[in-house]
Amino acid sequence: MEKRTLLAIVISIAILLFWNFFFIEPKSPEQPQGQIAQTEQTEPREQSTVLQVPSQGQDQAQQPVPGETIVVETPRYRAQWSTAGGTLTSIQLKDYRENLAPDSPPVETIKTPMPTVSVNDQPVDSSIVYEASKKGDPDIPEELVFSAQVSPGVTLKKIYTIDPQTYIMGYRTVVENGTSSPVTADVDLHLNGAYPLDMDKDGYAFQGPVLLNGKHLEEFKVSKVKKVGVYREFTGEIKWFGFEDKYFLSTVIPAGSPETTLTIRRISEEMVRLTYDTEPSRIEPGSSMERSYEIFSGPKELQTLKSAGNELRKALDFGFFDIIAKPLLMGMNWIYSFTMSYGWSIIILTIIIKILLYPLTLKSFTSMKELQKVQPLMKELQAKYKEDKQKLNQEMMKLYKEHKINPMGGCLPMLLQIPILFALYKVFYQAIELRHTSFHLFGTWLPDLSARDPYFITPILMGLSQFVMQKMTPTPGDPTQQKIMLIMPVFFTVLFLNFPSGLVLYWLISNILSIAQQAYINRKHT
Repeated sequence: MEKRTLLAIVISIAILLFWNFFFIEPKSPEQPQGQIAQTEQTEPREQSTVLQVPSQGQDQAQQPVPGETIVVETPRYRAQWSTAGGTLTSIQLKDYRENLAPDSPPVETIKTPMPTVSVNDQPVDSSIVYEASKKGDPDIPEELVFSAQVSPGVTLKKIYTIDPQTYIMGYRTVVENGTSSPVTADVDLHLNGAYPLDMDKDGYAFQGPVLLNGKHLEEFKVSKVKKVGVYREFTGEIKWFGFEDKYFLSTVIPAGSPETTLTIRRISEEMVRLTYDTEPSRIEPGSSMERSYEIFSGPKELQTLKSAGNELRKALDFGFFDIIAKPLLMGMNWIYSFTMSYGWSIIILTIIIKILLYPLTLKSFTSMKELQKVQPLMKELQAKYKEDKQKLNQEMMKLYKEHKINPMGGCLPMLLQIPILFALYKVFYQAIELRHTSFHLFGTWLPDLSARDPYFITPILMGLSQFVMQKMTPTPGDPTQQKIMLIMPVFFTVLFLNFPSGLVLYWLISNILSIAQQAYINRKHT
């Protein structure tokens, strides 16, 4: 019954995952465009002049004008802006490198200029050179202002507020009406992400557009927008939106998170665009209209995301095992604050887990010992009722009850360790705390706890420890089952060869502790 129930649960989950992956399709662009056109015809026009922005042709929009580069250095990053469009063109994180090479460059989090704006559905950044408030001044400015005239008498400003101690900067768009009549302006914000159709996926970690819609994290697979023009709309309280990969996040956080629409659209075979739609505003003569945001571009490190607020911590998502993985990561970070070594943090965390599971381990060992004792009786029953399976099952259950044996008791510690193992795999694979983190152990050097052991020493040691542990563990009397159990160390060794070395280290230490526990229990119960 237990096996049938477990099989039914697994099949149900598989069907749900299959349906979600293959049958939930993105919206087609034709219907919403028609709806937009209908809305424009039925809504009454405001008693003001619609701000006229020079229309940009397709070819002209794809050929940006040259501009001057402005650089700002903070303790955490080196940022670059261009006066052509007034956009961020580069953020290099000083604490993170592309790879382990000594001369490796800092990680670049900005792949395409961001953010860009459109006024009344007309792109303006591709053809405008803004006037910047900062030139060659080496000091870090409190504000960096880009301003340009987008229409006679109307000025558009982009204002960046620099905080040198964090990965967050303020961002505002301001439209100033210097004309003698009111104007209506609809300033929408856009983020472009380079996601070619033939882009290779980075392992099992998500990369692509991400947003927080209310309390729900949406990680949108760019594989669902395979054709130019195909898009998906998200309507609601958009708290933040942007792009992420395994370790880093670049996002825009609207002030106040009003009810609005975010559209994800493929604009070319190389580019995907996020459009944050805002309501048109009436600007009186001599007045201005302002939209406020924050920009976060930095690591998906748990404490950094928590400090940034705005529920950015939800961007660090370990999927189905998130409820287990995050406490494990927090516990490991807490241990690290004392050891200053993630390798030793893993070892100490493993010891804590083994101590917590020890009562179940003891119960498992007792159950397997009792099973060994009744093996002769079980064989007699199997021989006696070999033609009557139903009667055999009844007698076996009666035998278990008489000797107070739980046939599943021996499997319980392993069943509990499987979710922990999967959760730790997600942590070691995705947590930036372990990225490029080295550790010395057993005479070898693990250069990166988030990557495989380049020398395969820890997987081999893990396999040997698995074999020793298997030989010490009470096994059923069935020879076939004994042979299968002896194959398991080989299977685990091959399986763990390409796993993150931090995870292999956890399993190795867990096996060593299990051997010590087994030796103690054997001596106590002999």
